[in-house]
Amino acid sequence: MRNGTRRGMGGLLALLAACGGESEPPPTGGLAVAKATASGDAQTGTVGAALATPLAVVVTRDGSPQEGVTVSWSVQTGGGTLGSASSVTSTQGLATMTWTLGPTAGAQTVRATVADATGSPLTFSATGSAGAAAAIALAAGSGQSAAINTALANPIQVRVTDQFGNAVAGATVDWAVTSGGGSVNPTESVSGADGTASAAWTLGPTLGAQGVQASATGLTGSPVSFTATASAAPNPSTGVTVGNNFFDPAARTVSAGATVTWTWVNTGAISHSVESVGATSFTSSPILTGAGQTYSITFDTPGTYEYQCVVHGSAMSGSIVVQ
Repeated sequence: MRNGTRRGMGGLLALLAACGGESEPPPTGGLAVAKATASGDAQTGTVGAALATPLAVVVTRDGSPQEGVTVSWSVQTGGGTLGSASSVTSTQGLATMTWTLGPTAGAQTVRATVADATGSPLTFSATGSAGAAAAIALAAGSGQSAAINTALANPIQVRVTDQFGNAVAGATVDWAVTSGGGSVNPTESVSGADGTASAAWTLGPTLGAQGVQASATGLTGSPVSFTATASAAPNPSTGVTVGNNFFDPAARTVSAGATVTWTWVNTGAISHSVESVGATSFTSSPILTGAGQTYSITFDTPGTYEYQCVVHGSAMSGSIVVQ
């Protein structure tokens, strides 16, 4: 019995071996992963939106497509989102993944990883473009000061952005003076690559606060208000020549606060004076003789100031117009 049993068991083991009862050796060669022909790499899309083409990799073993292999996906830069954390290869060895770009314009990346596979990990890139214009805000130039009727030193600027704060180019901005009587140039401008639109502002004749608005239809923050302070024009001394029987110029216009200086030129021994004769008066000069004599008055109050030479009367007259 024992010998028979041994022979029976030996035959059974041989039969099991012939029928594959023992485990088969693993396939030769390792896994490899690569980007598929239509990989979805290097696309450009709008921030916050899904790319048109899914990302795709192909997994092979010894050059043959490998089904059922798990591919892990992860966002590396840009803050976007993926359809899921992993996908499994099809009978063609393909695994795909949808990618929604993050909110920041510029370069973004995703990584695909297959454990123990040659070529892993793979990096996919995309470029996020700004979305539609959504908001406008003051960028620079408000709060400046200048003399009346002069241009501000720096342009006034706004910045146009999408819903995520990315700069938007090509947005139209309208500019308009709201107070002070000045002007802006141009009255319509377009935002550049940095989202900035600008205009030059020349202040009007009104002392004190002046205003401009920038507006863009449908954008949050519109209109944007700018303020500036207009001061009196610089007040350098303003000259009038006193000659024999004339003042030159006979009429002089100055800004309020200006100092007017009369200077005797080539008058020799002939005497002259500056005598206030108008309804709006100023302090008259004494009678002065000799070239080089001067007389100065500061005019603080707007008005027209008539004067003449007390020696020569109305035949030698002039006026100062103060604005």
